[in-house]
Amino acid sequence: MHRTLVVLLAACAATPAPRAEPPEVPHDTERHFAIWLGGAQVGTADETEQWSPAGVVVRRSEAMHFLRGDVPIAIATEIEITADPALAPSRVTWQEQSQQLRHGEAVRGPAGWTVTDDTGVRQLPGGAIPAELAPLVVRRDGRFAGGVFLPARGFVAGAGRIDPVAPRRLVARLVLDAGAVAEATIDLGDDGMPARVVDGEGVIATRISAAAAAAAFTPVDLIAATAIPLTGAPSHRLILEGELALPPVPGQAPRPAADGIELELSPRLAGDLPPGPAGADRTREIVSLVARVHRSIAPDLGASPSSARAAAAAATGDCTTFALAYAALAAGRAIPTRLVTGFRVDGDRLVRHRWAVSWTGRTWIAVDAAFGAVPAGGDLVGLAIHDADDLGLVTGEAALTRLHAAAWR
Repeated sequence: MHRTLVVLLAACAATPAPRAEPPEVPHDTERHFAIWLGGAQVGTADETEQWSPAGVVVRRSEAMHFLRGDVPIAIATEIEITADPALAPSRVTWQEQSQQLRHGEAVRGPAGWTVTDDTGVRQLPGGAIPAELAPLVVRRDGRFAGGVFLPARGFVAGAGRIDPVAPRRLVARLVLDAGAVAEATIDLGDDGMPARVVDGEGVIATRISAAAAAAAFTPVDLIAATAIPLTGAPSHRLILEGELALPPVPGQAPRPAADGIELELSPRLAGDLPPGPAGADRTREIVSLVARVHRSIAPDLGASPSSARAAAAAATGDCTTFALAYAALAAGRAIPTRLVTGFRVDGDRLVRHRWAVSWTGRTWIAVDAAFGAVPAGGDLVGLAIHDADDLGLVTGEAALTRLHAAAWR
């Protein structure tokens, strides 16, 4: 009896259990996009999904070509995301090549994401995903809600939602940790992936063929494409139209008007920012720093720094370079300083611009190192005040899209 039981048990143990069929691995795919701004093409993008039983590798390559004034600009961006079959990402790499190379990597571990890039090492919440992975989640689930970070914008993080509002139409909303809001409308193709994306900054991405993506296009002047025309006779007052909440920075004084917001411009206007620490008047020191930056950096619309530290050592650059370089020197002297993003009066138009505000020990003053102006103002329209870091710069850029029209009063 015992021997028979052992034989039966052995036979049962040797009987193989039914094996589950391995899950079907999705097919590899690729998509191509044209990127438009102001009605003109400014670039292309290619996306690929490479699937295996281990998961998916998503790659996005962007090639931007445009002019800033008469300076040709070329920017190549590569993002690669590694995720498991459930679309849980584990590694993200980013690289941008323009006049200089910038790159970064995010690796997810038990404590969350560890980001390493040109500015150092920092942490992000483990539940956040790269924004480029969200469309795959939406294709699977129909919607998305959760933490998001933007690899190509310095890995800045926020909370994102993508919700259906009509058949094949979605609305995406991203609230950055600094409070800026970015929105987009997404139209889906037959494959459940974006076929057309229109964001709040006026950038439009449309699905095209591989042949169309490889075709050359004529670069356009990005400064002209993003400028706001000015109508009326020049004065020291403007009427602004848009979804605006103007900061109380020096050089401007806004007040409600029946036809928009009336903005008075003058370097004598002190603004209404909270006062900094009381101390000796450091205006002369600020003037000296502005002169140093203005003298050491040659204007070059094709050059852009990767950080305030890089800007401080730059020999050429645009208005952002001047502003970051000044902010870095002011921080080294413990002069409270923040950046301002907005527009500058340029003849009969407003063009995008950046400058700074500094606390003298007695008052805040506007500082425009690109033009050597202290105090600056009279030709500056500030839309956002922020820190001199990636998150601050993104916040400032988001505010630019809120101004729709302007006229002299």
